[in-house]
Amino acid sequence: METEPRTILDTRTGGTHTRTLARLAGALFVVTLGISAYLGYLSSNEKTETQSSVVTTTTTQAFVPKKTDFGTSTPANFPMTIPLEKGARVEQSFNLHYFAQNQLTFVFLSTKTVKENVALYSDFLKKQNWHISNTYASTTLSSLYATKGSQDINVTISEHTATSTKSQVSISVLNK
Repeated sequence: METEPRTILDTRTGGTHTRTLARLAGALFVVTLGISAYLGYLSSNEKTETQSSVVTTTTTQAFVPKKTDFGTSTPANFPMTIPLEKGARVEQSFNLHYFAQNQLTFVFLSTKTVKENVALYSDFLKKQNWHISNTYASTTLSSLYATKGSQDINVTISEHTATSTKSQVSISVLNK
């Protein structure tokens, strides 16, 4: 005796088979559950990748140069050819050591005006074959920036209102 395959609707009786519907509903539930599990896996995997990229992000700390203070003395290795005002009161003198570079800074109070000091250092830099690449000039603040070989120099002159001085001169030389 041959058996006919079971169908959802039994055309012979006009009814439905409860077992067939239950199996179909169960299969559909398993397929839905499987798809949901797969989508959940993909979603958690994406979150893990996103979270891991945040975790692996590193922050770098700024390098702090080593400072050597020279008090009122000229910094060691400060170019002796740079004109410094005799008898001037020294405000700061230090060396900042970066990886393979040194910045030597000398700050003093001058009895000359901003304009007089700008003329002095501009002439000096030109005569010593420094390439002046940037200048700024006003009545109260002026600066000169120049390069020569492996050195950079920045001369900043600002007005000083003390009675015995007329300006403050800051000279920084960077040895690369």
